[in-house]
Amino acid sequence: MDRMNSRRAITGDAMNKLTVLSLAVLLSARALAQADPETLRRAQDAIKKADAHFDQGGAYFPKALKLYEEAIAVMPDDALLNLKVGLCHLNGRYHHRALPFFEKAAALDPTLPRVHFLLGYAYQNNAEWDKAIAAFEKHKELNRGTMDPVETYNQYDKHITECKYGRSFAASPVRAMVTNAGPRINSEVADYGVLISADGEQMMFTSRRSNTTGGRMNKATDEYFEDVYSCSLVNGEWTEPVPMAPPVNTNGNDASVGLYNDGRTLVIYRDARGTGDLYESRRKGDSWSEPEAMGANINTKGHESSAWYSFDRQWLYFVSDREGGIGGQDIWRSPWVEDLSDWGEPENLGPMVNTIHDEDGIFVHPDGRTIYFSSKGHTTMGGYDVFKSELKGEQWTKAVNLGWPVNGPDDDLYFVLTADGRTGYFSSVRGGGMGEDDIYRVDFLPEPPAQDLVSAGGGAPVPEAGEHASTVMIKGKVKDLRMLGGMEAEIDMLDLQDARLVARFSSDPSTGEFMVVVPGGREYAMHVRAKGYLFHSENIAVPATGEAGVNAHLNIAMQPIEAGSQVVMRNIFFERDKADLAPASLAELDRLLLMMRENPATRIEVGGHTDSDGSASHNDELSTARARAVADHLIANGIREERVEAKGYGATKPMAPNDTPQNKQLNRRTEVKVL
Repeated sequence: MDRMNSRRAITGDAMNKLTVLSLAVLLSARALAQADPETLRRAQDAIKKADAHFDQGGAYFPKALKLYEEAIAVMPDDALLNLKVGLCHLNGRYHHRALPFFEKAAALDPTLPRVHFLLGYAYQNNAEWDKAIAAFEKHKELNRGTMDPVETYNQYDKHITECKYGRSFAASPVRAMVTNAGPRINSEVADYGVLISADGEQMMFTSRRSNTTGGRMNKATDEYFEDVYSCSLVNGEWTEPVPMAPPVNTNGNDASVGLYNDGRTLVIYRDARGTGDLYESRRKGDSWSEPEAMGANINTKGHESSAWYSFDRQWLYFVSDREGGIGGQDIWRSPWVEDLSDWGEPENLGPMVNTIHDEDGIFVHPDGRTIYFSSKGHTTMGGYDVFKSELKGEQWTKAVNLGWPVNGPDDDLYFVLTADGRTGYFSSVRGGGMGEDDIYRVDFLPEPPAQDLVSAGGGAPVPEAGEHASTVMIKGKVKDLRMLGGMEAEIDMLDLQDARLVARFSSDPSTGEFMVVVPGGREYAMHVRAKGYLFHSENIAVPATGEAGVNAHLNIAMQPIEAGSQVVMRNIFFERDKADLAPASLAELDRLLLMMRENPATRIEVGGHTDSDGSASHNDELSTARARAVADHLIANGIREERVEAKGYGATKPMAPNDTPQNKQLNRRTEVKVL
């Protein structure tokens, strides 16, 4: 089954459970009186053919609708005919169009079975909360003490609760502007599963357009198979989306469901085994690798539908309906096990995140502690709503609805954020859309000062929808110092406060380009390493607030491990005017140790340097002591003494004039040179 229809088959969103009415078509006396015999005969023939399509469901609803519309033009006041037209719309591309037909059906014949439930559902889809509640209450009253054989019609209390949440959220909207991504992105078929690169310049999403790879169609739905489409932002406009080339797309169903921080690792959904599994593909230059199925701890005999990497790549968050969950589809996460080079045993995120209903569309924020996901439980106002939860210690906080207008009464799914946290994208079914699921953009607006947060739905106060730690995007290129061409290198970003790994990624093997998003207000050590090269370090202080790309375009030249090569250790720190290594130096020293162990024949000189403040003799003594402290650390951790020399240069080899505090800081440094 394809990604969208598998979701609907599990959740009931296709509304096929609402089409089981088996009533004979009743022609109103007024219609019979007004229609001439030939017109009436054609209408009756149209109804008979439409009923045959209607009873088959799925791909046949559009055919049934076209015939019913021919008949209703002749018999506009037939209650059951109006009901069936409404049902066709509920199963079609424009759910909200069902409302006037259900209204008319209920007005013409309020005794029609299930008509008030369907009317309530249509009012809910159109955000007419009070009318929806009244219709569901009427259905409840008429069916008190009886159970409908179709469980959907017994869920009126859940819908009433959803409408109350919707009414409350809509009365206190969050400061966000939601706009349709437009006809260049959206089409009359479903467009969903949107993925955005951190710089906001590349978009991937899933669609079932006529130019899908292989041109095959699902016979059950009469729709083209899913493909992953991509486009780029050029001069503020998206280019025409095109199907991604094989091997990303195949003749089967391929859907975009996750993207790593660097924009070069894509998670794809495929249904090769019929249940739905997750695959990983990596980009090298302009080409993507053959997608590989994730391991047995991720893919099961159940249905795995979407996934997202943590930004340190130490966890994979994913959605599965495997055994042991809380509801149908739950959100799980698996740790990366370095020794196995695979994802480990998964853990369920628990009842603060998962419900007895379905969850889907997981997205992990770069702050490493906030997740966004969609759920049919919690305080949803209908269908799937987007929620957020934060990891506090070892516990996830209670999921919070992002509020109106981000969420609406129908499905809102696959929410993602750009690096600056101010813009999100998601798929939604809304009135005024181009058909089925469309991709929407949401721009979060700053909250006015001193404005109190408003409680919605009887739950916790609703925060600003885009409220979270600031993030900053860092871009750059790694190149070989000799060849000057781009090269692949492994890159770690560590928080200098606690040496915690924040992000792990690699540069592109062809271009050397990389991109990463990190939380703001922190100081980071960036370590770049490649086999046969001296490792490179950068010290990056990221402001607490700022625009994406503040620290963009770092050009990193890697030096081969050969005699004479040298690098500055930018994250070796000492106490002021002392030779005591500061704790923040340990992460950098660990990388230096690793390089020495991987290259056992390499000998190095550790050079200490100072600025020009103080006397020459003091600077010589201080720089020598600092170089010796680094060398002693290496020796104490297993590096043979004959492989390490220490030398102090004082202020004799400045990198910049000693005329500003910034330049003096550059001159106070530790260097490593290959002997």
